[in-house]
Amino acid sequence: MRITLNRSGGFAAVRALTGEITIDTDSLTEPSSREIEHLVGAVDFEHAVARQTPKPGAGDYISYTLTVSHDDGESAVSFTSPIADPTLQHLVSRIEEIGREKNPR
Repeated sequence: MRITLNRSGGFAAVRALTGEITIDTDSLTEPSSREIEHLVGAVDFEHAVARQTPKPGAGDYISYTLTVSHDDGESAVSFTSPIADPTLQHLVSRIEEIGREKNPR
């Protein structure tokens, strides 16, 4: 499974909070791979956008696009911070953590 998280915007578009992170679950440890695949399976991609409507004045919010490519095809969802869905928030946090581990600044 290949997962791409694209982040843009936010307060002054701080570089550490923006950009693209791509991970392949085949390159992760088995526990991390299982965790990411479980979280991806738990996210309701079809309805996640409906729950992620930004509030007025959301100019400093971070915008995300999460794309998951797997054997069955591709799923994508776009949303803004703060992330309302706790499972989606956990998935984003883990992807960001893995991205920092792979590419320390």
